[in-house]
Amino acid sequence: MLLYQYRKVDIMHIFIFAQIIGLISWGLLVYSYYKKDINEVLLYQVIGGIFEILHYFLLGAFSGLIVVILELIRDYSYYKTEHDKVIFILSLPVYFFIGYFSYNYLIDLLPVAASTIDGYALTNKKKIAIIGSIINNSLWLIYDLYCGSIIGVIAELIFIISNFYVMWSDNSKIKSKKIVNSI
Repeated sequence: MLLYQYRKVDIMHIFIFAQIIGLISWGLLVYSYYKKDINEVLLYQVIGGIFEILHYFLLGAFSGLIVVILELIRDYSYYKTEHDKVIFILSLPVYFFIGYFSYNYLIDLLPVAASTIDGYALTNKKKIAIIGSIINNSLWLIYDLYCGSIIGVIAELIFIISNFYVMWSDNSKIKSKKIVNSI
């Protein structure tokens, strides 16, 4: 009984530590957007990504961990070249590989599907990117709920709400322009 209680406390400490690591990850991501130099933005996002990988590792969320590694490589490649669509197409077999080898339960495929949608959306115009982001964030939200990523759930909800707001405000501007133009 004492050994069981020790393990329970140990698991709880790991869970709390994972949430702290996740908070640091998202904090670095948000901080990166305040940087003016693109190299600094990239640096803080890579460091945040490393913390996110550790976060998923501590939670035992291995398909999420592997997908975040691929996203870091993919997004860095998007940044370094002008061939986003080619990079996306080249990443498709890797997504298939990750999905095939990390699959234990259907939930394990959510990060793969989310990242594939995100990769495609990032290579398109704003409206498609926003819709793709909403789908991507919704899939990550479900995965984060499943694996116990509290900060991931909060962050994905913020992203979903923000994307709906941007989409709604863009549509409002388009409608108001049509009304003004018709007068």
